[in-house]
Amino acid sequence: MFAILALGGDLAPGVHGVLDIPVISTRDATNVTTLTPQFFPRHKSKRVQIRYGPYTTGSMNVNNGMDDFTEDNAQMPCSDCLITWMQAGLEYPNGTYANSNTSIWLHHVVLYNNARLDPICGWESQPQAFFASGNERSAIDICDNGTDRVGYYLGPSDSVFILSELMNESQDNQTTVVTITYEYIPSTPIEFEKVTPLWLDIGNCNGSDVPALNNASFVYSSQPWQSDLEGRIAFAGGHLHDGGINIEMRRNNKTVCNSIAAYGQSPGYVEGEGMNMNGMMMNSSIVEHISSMSSCDKGRINLGDEISVRAYYNMTAHSPMVDSDGTLAPVMGISIVYIAGIDP
Repeated sequence: MFAILALGGDLAPGVHGVLDIPVISTRDATNVTTLTPQFFPRHKSKRVQIRYGPYTTGSMNVNNGMDDFTEDNAQMPCSDCLITWMQAGLEYPNGTYANSNTSIWLHHVVLYNNARLDPICGWESQPQAFFASGNERSAIDICDNGTDRVGYYLGPSDSVFILSELMNESQDNQTTVVTITYEYIPSTPIEFEKVTPLWLDIGNCNGSDVPALNNASFVYSSQPWQSDLEGRIAFAGGHLHDGGINIEMRRNNKTVCNSIAAYGQSPGYVEGEGMNMNGMMMNSSIVEHISSMSSCDKGRINLGDEISVRAYYNMTAHSPMVDSDGTLAPVMGISIVYIAGIDP
């Protein structure tokens, strides 16, 4: 699940305690690969990939192949800087691609800024989550391909906590590394705006897993949050589980962003007959998994607006995940939205 952190470093009820999760520090500079920046050359933009791990995920026969890993005070690409673009990945220690077609999933990775308050749930739930990805691994393009002068500000005293959950479909242990690619400006140019991330969740502030329903189609909505901030939407994206169709971000009961799931766009997201997911048998011999979620970069939030998300599932159109006991696995519906024009 996407975990909700509680004040004091513990996880909220219903989530594994933090002491049960391996805490790993990766400070070695060899974990950093310098790449060619794509945006803002005048501001000396930089792009790097940082590898976190390695992590060994147990057999699918142990805890259904699910293991959580954390990085406390995790290595970041910069400080006193603006992060303009991020994307997660998963690979083997030798650098080869890892995905469902090699029986290992990046179930999720979330980055929390311990120095900042979550705008919606507050300190009693979690620090500020400023990046998240599921196995779809869609890019968080805050700067809209370099056309929008915005970024997430990482302060000189900020510390970042990373929570990764990996899922192994194999009978054997698998060792992988989580990668995150960052593009950033190593300064804070005066003409750039800082963004504030909002975590919108159909589970509200009580954890992200909700029960899948036996209906062929069903919809989950979050409780409305009354906005105490205002600004424009620089980027909004969504996350669903297999069977998901789309997730809407809604403002005053009107859709302002519709993030749509795409399936099986590359071989890494296609599984053949005889394969399963986390001990979860699928409903057909060839299964396509969510491979991307569309995003939005238009709209505005005003003071007093009621903000919510609505997730749509159709278990007939796309095969859902099923637990080893034959029941439907829980589902999620999350949107992370970056609001510009607010002093974070």
